[in-house]
Amino acid sequence: MQIDGVLETGYIEDFIEDKPYSPFPTVQNTERPDVVAASLLEGKVAILVDGTPFALIVPLTLMSALNANEDYYERSFVSTAIRWVRFVFVHIALLLPSIYVALVSYQQEMVPTTFLLSIAAAQEATPFPAIVEAFGMEFMFEGLREAGVRLPKAVGSAISIVGALVIGQAAVQAGIVSAPMVIVVATTGIATFTIPRFNVGIAIRLLRFPMLLLAGMFGFYGITIGMLGILVHLTTLRSFGVPYFAPLAPLTAHGLKDVFIRAPWWAMIRRPNTAESTNSVRVPSGQQPSPRRGE
Repeated sequence: MQIDGVLETGYIEDFIEDKPYSPFPTVQNTERPDVVAASLLEGKVAILVDGTPFALIVPLTLMSALNANEDYYERSFVSTAIRWVRFVFVHIALLLPSIYVALVSYQQEMVPTTFLLSIAAAQEATPFPAIVEAFGMEFMFEGLREAGVRLPKAVGSAISIVGALVIGQAAVQAGIVSAPMVIVVATTGIATFTIPRFNVGIAIRLLRFPMLLLAGMFGFYGITIGMLGILVHLTTLRSFGVPYFAPLAPLTAHGLKDVFIRAPWWAMIRRPNTAESTNSVRVPSGQQPSPRRGE
């Protein structure tokens, strides 16, 4: 790296990431010491820069990016249930506006008749098609979110909430957008806050717009094309030589204990294959708890 100064770890991230033009991050940044320590125990590398509280962790996989730190501090059953809720909301954050536009514009036969009549009555007073409503509301929601970040913390969240309520209600009453579209956009915005990594959340938010465009042009066929494109990109992406979609592609059996479920610590015997390690055993086997004799 030839640069006049490094003020923050983001300077280094731009130089070392594998795919700088990919929306998905291949380098993890965190300011939590426990996350850095846990990553080191998995055989990863932490990069520290003097003068900034943020550390870089490499390599990064998509599954680890979708896991929250608190998943490992709760019991395995609770953490697994929370993970499934999070996975569902990640798909909602990416696909809900696109699915709504595809249903309303092309595949009306897939909607129950009563619900379809309700949507048709709500859209009768709006002058724009569903795709234009979705783009307008999503763009406005992103603007409100950015304004809330830039405003002082004491008033930022309050202004964002009040602004969303006032603008949404006024837009519905003025007949600019329909009430179901406001519900869809609000649900999508809430779903994005369930993503534990900020940079992964930004990637999902950015991909929502091309998915909306494909849904508005081709319906569910466009959504399928977009999802296939994202899947191909994820399976070909690398983070410091490690497959970004690991341990799903390539499939690693013992790695599945920490993907869709969070197995108990005594069951996660081997370290992940995200980095080379001469010591692959993290927990010796045979430590499953059992009732004491006589109880």
